[in-house]
Amino acid sequence: MASTTRSSDALRAAALALIAESGLDSLTLLAVAERAGVSRATAYREFGDKDGLVAAVGRGEIAAMVGAAYGAIDLFAPLPEVVRSATLFALAYLRKHPAFGYIRTNEPGWLLGVAVQHGDAELNLVETVAALAAPLIAARAGDDLALPPAAAAEVVVRIVLSHALIEHSALTDEQIADTATRAVVAGGA
Repeated sequence: MASTTRSSDALRAAALALIAESGLDSLTLLAVAERAGVSRATAYREFGDKDGLVAAVGRGEIAAMVGAAYGAIDLFAPLPEVVRSATLFALAYLRKHPAFGYIRTNEPGWLLGVAVQHGDAELNLVETVAALAAPLIAARAGDDLALPPAAAAEVVVRIVLSHALIEHSALTDEQIADTATRAVVAGGA
């Protein structure tokens, strides 16, 4: 259900706030409806069930992150700098995201589930973000890309997600970004 009504926007915002406060395990459509100031029937009409709501929130947050990335990254920079900047941006964005942080700390199984599972014909989280990033990489690739654009995007997404899931690492974000760049740029730039 890809509704964009005022009530669906309010419900997604309320769900995101509740997820940041208490996670997905305790999330209910009733609590989301109450927070959004709409009826429970409206919540069910907009999303069908909790899974529909969670999927809509996830799609919205991916879109928000991609939109913010396009605004923050110099898309005309050389490919190695685009990959490095995108990696640093994504790590910082996810670490500052309240809902992602709550789930990472308290309910990591949810993140692992959406990162690797397929819901019917839907792409998983890694595939979804990689599909959005691949055209950007393809447009900047030239002869600098060590992998096909979709594979390069997937490598970067997997590196970001694996490190965003780890609260503390022996690697700095700059080292992670450099690793992602070496993995996808020909000659390890």
